[in-house]
Amino acid sequence: MKYGIPFFITLILLVLAGNTWLQLTIQDDLARGSNELKQNLIQSAAKSQKMNDQLALIRKLNEKTHSLNKKISGIQTGTHGLEKELNDLDQVVAAIAQRVQTIGSNTALTSRDLTQIQSLIQTSVQNLQSMKNTNQQIVNTLNAMQSLQEQINANLRQMNEKTEFIPHG
Repeated sequence: MKYGIPFFITLILLVLAGNTWLQLTIQDDLARGSNELKQNLIQSAAKSQKMNDQLALIRKLNEKTHSLNKKISGIQTGTHGLEKELNDLDQVVAAIAQRVQTIGSNTALTSRDLTQIQSLIQTSVQNLQSMKNTNQQIVNTLNAMQSLQEQINANLRQMNEKTEFIPHG
């Protein structure tokens, strides 16, 4: 025995110290990995909650879109009836104007009275034309709104298709 028991005890202590150091290093790595995993889980939970909130918002938007589509359809139906009434009023005003001209030629009314009547009729025609133009603007706006709504619906459908794999909580 050239080295002796103190050498072997020192060697065993060195091995034990190395083993302890290795275990501490492994535990430190495990603790860091555990903390990273915990942070990732927290972030994942936050993202999941945000996605659930977005899905709930999409459902609400779908409901509001459906309601808006119903309202637009009702307004368009009412607007089409108004166009017919405006056309009928245009015809009545034209008939009145023609009748006024006939009466003017068959009666002894003064030219001042005829001018006033004609001015009133022209004002009525202008008012009706203004109403007709406003009505056309309403129809155009409603058509644009419907087109936008269809685009929104298409986008919502795409979002729903892309998120179907996500469980709804």
